[in-house]
Amino acid sequence: MIDSHVHLDDDQYDDRDGLIKRAYDAGVTAAVVPGVSKESNRRVLELSAEYPDFVRPALGMHPEYPHAGESDIADTLALLDAKRGSICAVGEVGLPWYGEVSNRPGAQENAEAMLARFARAAADLDLALILHCPHRTAARALALIRSAGVRRAVFHWHKSDDATTRAIIEAGYFVSLTPEVVYRERDQAMATLAPLESLMVETDGPWPYGGPFAGRRTEPSMVAEAVAAIARIKGESERAVADATTENARILFGI
Repeated sequence: MIDSHVHLDDDQYDDRDGLIKRAYDAGVTAAVVPGVSKESNRRVLELSAEYPDFVRPALGMHPEYPHAGESDIADTLALLDAKRGSICAVGEVGLPWYGEVSNRPGAQENAEAMLARFARAAADLDLALILHCPHRTAARALALIRSAGVRRAVFHWHKSDDATTRAIIEAGYFVSLTPEVVYRERDQAMATLAPLESLMVETDGPWPYGGPFAGRRTEPSMVAEAVAAIARIKGESERAVADATTENARILFGI
């Protein structure tokens, strides 16, 4: 299995050797680690050099990062070009929904302009795009990336209406589910709606979860529990779901 989205550069992960061993023990053989800021991108590249067999690096600028300015965006775009041969995706990028950034005057217009620039970079470099665009922002993000000619993308921890989800799938893009699929009806409904050939799994660690995960630090090994839940929902074997979601990640990220 592959954890298609986890922030292993976060300071909460102070035992990465042990974390990776636990991931391997659970059947997770790789993790896509997206950058969210200039400093984060630097740390992601360092991690990929330290753990080349496990970490698959992506470089981006989170749409809710509070200090993103033109120089940060330009530096990230230049880094994408320089590191094209050693990264698997552009991301995490997208449109703001949460936090104070989303409430600033002109925030949506500025974010759309930034996403369009990263989408064009992904298309020009023939890289996958990792999208943060929850709820109503997903439909607008879909229009933007299609206009930019993006060929491969995942709507990470996807949360939107059924019509938008179907449009994403029909466009040939992927959606991903987190461990919330184990206990949350919204995510279970999406697991029912999305075909296996359009699904991936992720943890988005270190984001914490409730239900059976309450009090546990989020680690890549948890995608095994997400896979098991999807298998139950779809009436498939865990092996079939693991194989399908892994193959989808390999296709998307060139792993």
